[in-house]
Amino acid sequence: MNELLDYFKKNIPISLEIENKLKGIIKEKRLIKGETILSDNSVKKEHVFVVSGCLRSFYKTENGKEHTIQFAIKNWWISDYITLYTDNKSVISIESLTHSKVLIIDNSKVEKFYKEFPQFETIQRKNFEKRTAALHKRILSLLALSATEKYNQFIKDYTDFEKIIPNYQIASYLGITPQSLSRIRKERIKT
Repeated sequence: MNELLDYFKKNIPISLEIENKLKGIIKEKRLIKGETILSDNSVKKEHVFVVSGCLRSFYKTENGKEHTIQFAIKNWWISDYITLYTDNKSVISIESLTHSKVLIIDNSKVEKFYKEFPQFETIQRKNFEKRTAALHKRILSLLALSATEKYNQFIKDYTDFEKIIPNYQIASYLGITPQSLSRIRKERIKT
Protein backbone atom coordinates (compact mmCIF):
# COMPACT_ATOMS: atom_id res chain seq x y z
CA MET A 1 0.00 0.00 0.00
CA ASN A 2 3.00 2.29 0.26
CA GLU A 3 2.83 2.85 -3.49
CA LEU A 4 -0.65 4.36 -3.22
CA LEU A 5 0.38 6.51 -0.26
CA ASP A 6 3.37 7.78 -2.27
CA TYR A 7 1.02 8.48 -5.17
CA PHE A 8 -1.21 10.62 -2.96
CA LYS A 9 1.71 12.25 -1.11
CA LYS A 10 2.73 13.91 -4.37
CA ASN A 11 -0.39 16.07 -3.98
CA ILE A 12 -1.11 16.37 -0.25
CA PRO A 13 0.34 15.44 3.13
CA ILE A 14 -0.99 12.17 4.53
CA SER A 15 -1.70 12.00 8.25
CA LEU A 16 -1.54 8.78 10.23
CA GLU A 17 -5.35 8.93 10.53
CA ILE A 18 -5.75 9.04 6.74
CA GLU A 19 -3.16 6.31 6.27
CA ASN A 20 -4.96 4.01 8.71
CA LYS A 21 -8.33 4.75 7.11
CA LEU A 22 -6.95 3.90 3.66
CA LYS A 23 -5.43 0.68 4.96
CA GLY A 24 -8.86 -0.28 6.27
CA ILE A 25 -10.64 0.06 2.91
CA ILE A 26 -8.04 -1.27 0.47
CA LYS A 27 -7.67 -4.88 -0.62
CA GLU A 28 -4.35 -5.96 -2.09
CA LYS A 29 -4.47 -8.60 -4.79
CA ARG A 30 -1.75 -10.39 -6.73
CA LEU A 31 -2.73 -11.44 -10.23
CA ILE A 32 -1.19 -14.00 -12.51
CA LYS A 33 -0.77 -13.37 -16.21
CA GLY A 34 -4.13 -13.81 -17.95
CA GLU A 35 -6.21 -13.54 -14.78
CA THR A 36 -9.46 -11.62 -15.13
CA ILE A 37 -10.46 -9.33 -12.26
CA LEU A 38 -13.64 -8.06 -13.89
CA SER A 39 -15.87 -9.88 -16.36
CA ASP A 40 -18.52 -8.41 -18.58
CA ASN A 41 -22.06 -8.62 -17.22
CA SER A 42 -20.76 -7.97 -13.68
CA VAL A 43 -21.90 -5.31 -11.23
CA LYS A 44 -18.58 -4.82 -9.40
CA LYS A 45 -18.06 -1.17 -8.54
CA GLU A 46 -14.36 -1.06 -7.79
CA HIS A 47 -11.45 1.29 -8.33
CA VAL A 48 -8.26 -0.57 -9.23
CA PHE A 49 -4.82 0.98 -8.68
CA VAL A 50 -1.91 -0.78 -10.39
CA VAL A 51 1.10 -1.22 -8.13
CA SER A 52 3.06 -3.34 -10.59
CA GLY A 53 2.48 -5.15 -13.85
CA CYS A 54 0.10 -4.30 -16.67
CA LEU A 55 -3.67 -4.64 -17.02
CA ARG A 56 -6.05 -3.97 -19.87
CA SER A 57 -9.76 -3.37 -20.18
CA PHE A 58 -11.52 -4.64 -23.28
CA TYR A 59 -14.91 -5.08 -24.90
CA LYS A 60 -15.77 -8.34 -26.64
CA THR A 61 -18.32 -8.34 -29.46
CA GLU A 62 -20.86 -11.13 -29.95
CA ASN A 63 -18.63 -12.71 -32.61
CA GLY A 64 -15.72 -12.79 -30.14
CA LYS A 65 -13.65 -9.88 -31.48
CA GLU A 66 -11.90 -7.96 -28.70
CA HIS A 67 -11.55 -4.18 -28.64
CA THR A 68 -8.99 -2.92 -26.14
CA ILE A 69 -10.20 0.18 -24.28
CA GLN A 70 -7.34 0.92 -21.90
CA PHE A 71 -3.98 -0.33 -20.71
CA ALA A 72 -2.79 0.44 -17.16
CA ILE A 73 0.70 0.17 -15.70
CA LYS A 74 2.30 1.19 -12.39
CA ASN A 75 0.53 4.11 -10.66
CA TRP A 76 -2.42 4.07 -13.09
CA TRP A 77 -6.08 3.53 -12.27
CA ILE A 78 -8.35 1.20 -14.24
CA SER A 79 -12.04 0.40 -13.80
CA ASP A 80 -15.26 -0.10 -15.66
CA TYR A 81 -16.40 3.50 -15.47
CA ILE A 82 -19.86 2.76 -16.88
CA THR A 83 -20.62 0.35 -14.04
CA LEU A 84 -18.77 2.47 -11.50
CA TYR A 85 -20.90 5.57 -12.10
CA THR A 86 -24.23 4.13 -13.29
CA ASP A 87 -26.51 1.24 -12.40
CA ASN A 88 -25.57 -0.67 -15.57
CA LYS A 89 -23.86 -4.04 -15.63
CA SER A 90 -20.34 -4.16 -16.97
CA VAL A 91 -19.81 -4.46 -20.70
CA ILE A 92 -16.04 -4.69 -20.43
CA SER A 93 -13.58 -7.09 -18.86
CA ILE A 94 -10.28 -6.33 -17.15
CA GLU A 95 -7.41 -8.78 -17.30
CA SER A 96 -3.81 -8.87 -16.16
CA LEU A 97 -1.33 -9.01 -19.05
CA THR A 98 1.56 -9.82 -16.71
CA HIS A 99 1.96 -10.96 -13.14
CA SER A 100 0.62 -7.89 -11.39
CA LYS A 101 -0.12 -6.43 -7.99
CA VAL A 102 -3.18 -4.20 -7.60
CA LEU A 103 -5.01 -2.37 -4.86
CA ILE A 104 -8.80 -2.55 -5.01
CA ILE A 105 -11.21 -0.16 -3.33
CA ASP A 106 -14.97 -0.65 -3.36
CA ASN A 107 -16.73 2.47 -4.69
CA SER A 108 -19.08 2.75 -1.69
CA LYS A 109 -16.03 2.92 0.60
CA VAL A 110 -14.42 5.52 -1.67
CA GLU A 111 -17.53 7.71 -1.42
CA LYS A 112 -17.49 7.52 2.40
CA PHE A 113 -13.76 8.28 2.40
CA TYR A 114 -14.34 11.37 0.22
CA LYS A 115 -16.94 12.68 2.65
CA GLU A 116 -14.52 12.30 5.52
CA PHE A 117 -11.48 13.62 3.60
CA PRO A 118 -12.73 15.89 0.78
CA GLN A 119 -9.21 16.77 -0.38
CA PHE A 120 -9.01 13.26 -1.90
CA GLU A 121 -12.14 13.84 -3.94
CA THR A 122 -10.43 16.88 -5.45
CA ILE A 123 -7.30 14.87 -6.31
CA GLN A 124 -9.32 12.07 -7.90
CA ARG A 125 -11.53 14.55 -9.78
CA LYS A 126 -8.38 16.05 -11.31
CA ASN A 127 -7.16 12.55 -12.22
CA PHE A 128 -10.55 11.78 -13.75
CA GLU A 129 -10.37 15.00 -15.79
CA LYS A 130 -7.00 13.88 -17.18
CA ARG A 131 -8.44 10.45 -18.05
CA THR A 132 -11.42 12.08 -19.77
CA ALA A 133 -9.12 14.31 -21.84
CA ALA A 134 -6.98 11.28 -22.77
CA LEU A 135 -10.09 9.36 -23.78
CA HIS A 136 -11.26 12.21 -26.00
CA LYS A 137 -7.80 12.40 -27.57
CA ARG A 138 -7.96 8.66 -28.24
CA ILE A 139 -11.44 8.87 -29.81
CA LEU A 140 -10.29 11.70 -32.08
CA SER A 141 -7.22 9.74 -33.16
CA LEU A 142 -9.38 6.69 -33.95
CA LEU A 143 -11.62 8.88 -36.09
CA ALA A 144 -9.04 11.03 -37.84
CA LEU A 145 -5.60 9.41 -38.00
CA SER A 146 -4.25 6.84 -40.41
CA ALA A 147 -3.08 3.49 -39.06
CA THR A 148 0.56 4.66 -39.24
CA GLU A 149 -0.25 7.92 -37.46
CA LYS A 150 -2.14 6.04 -34.72
CA TYR A 151 0.83 3.74 -34.15
CA ASN A 152 3.34 6.62 -34.13
CA GLN A 153 1.18 8.47 -31.58
CA PHE A 154 0.91 5.32 -29.46
CA ILE A 155 4.72 4.88 -29.46
CA LYS A 156 5.20 8.55 -28.59
CA ASP A 157 2.67 8.50 -25.73
CA TYR A 158 3.31 4.99 -24.37
CA THR A 159 6.87 3.94 -25.10
CA ASP A 160 6.98 1.37 -22.28
CA PHE A 161 3.79 -0.37 -23.39
CA GLU A 162 5.20 -1.81 -26.59
CA LYS A 163 7.73 -3.85 -24.61
CA ILE A 164 5.13 -5.69 -22.52
CA ILE A 165 1.91 -5.76 -24.54
CA PRO A 166 1.35 -8.37 -27.26
CA ASN A 167 1.10 -7.03 -30.82
CA TYR A 168 -2.47 -8.19 -31.37
CA GLN A 169 -3.61 -6.24 -28.29
CA ILE A 170 -1.82 -3.09 -29.44
CA ALA A 171 -3.54 -3.52 -32.81
CA SER A 172 -6.87 -3.96 -31.00
CA TYR A 173 -6.25 -0.74 -29.04
CA LEU A 174 -5.41 1.14 -32.24
CA GLY A 175 -8.41 -0.25 -34.12
CA ILE A 176 -6.28 -1.90 -36.79
CA THR A 177 -5.51 -5.48 -37.75
CA PRO A 178 -2.39 -7.25 -36.44
CA GLN A 179 -1.27 -7.57 -40.07
CA SER A 180 -1.47 -3.79 -40.53
CA LEU A 181 0.53 -3.26 -37.36
CA SER A 182 3.19 -5.69 -38.55
CA ARG A 183 3.40 -3.88 -41.91
CA ILE A 184 3.68 -0.48 -40.19
CA ARG A 185 6.47 -1.74 -37.94
CA LYS A 186 8.39 -3.18 -40.89
CA GLU A 187 8.10 0.14 -42.74
CA ARG A 188 9.22 2.00 -39.64
CA ILE A 189 12.35 -0.17 -39.31
CA LYS A 190 13.29 0.55 -42.94
CA THR A 191 13.25 4.31 -42.35
